[in-house]
Amino acid sequence: LINNSSKNNTIHIMSSIIYHENYPPPWRPLLIIVFPLLPIFWTYQINITDTTLTFGYSYASTTINLNDIISATPIDHVNGLRSWGGWGIRFNLRGETGYICKNGSAVKIAVKMKDKNGGECAPKIYVFNCDEASRVCHILNGDED
Repeated sequence: LINNSSKNNTIHIMSSIIYHENYPPPWRPLLIIVFPLLPIFWTYQINITDTTLTFGYSYASTTINLNDIISATPIDHVNGLRSWGGWGIRFNLRGETGYICKNGSAVKIAVKMKDKNGGECAPKIYVFNCDEASRVCHILNGDED
């Protein structure tokens, strides 16, 4: 898709969406207790375009270039409380970051990272819930268009 902006005569190439999920977290009503956080976690979403993967909440999400993904692995079941100590954006002792919206299937990705000198360092690991984990992994691993 091409978007021709008449303001400054530039052409922007828009990425096409390959995969999309969008739904409210099941625990959203509990955020009434901490009302200021409600807009941040209003919606959970996953978008895969031909160049990027975006996952997370309304105002707290992560976008990763598909070329930086080393591997994607499906996880059959994640228990937010037992595995991550709760739901939301979580961190564990192994240095992994979880976007845990609910109990259920998820995707674990390893992402290329660079140190401050531009050299390769240990990959960053993310885990995020996904209704179609196997399909998302096939897309991210380049097995499906």
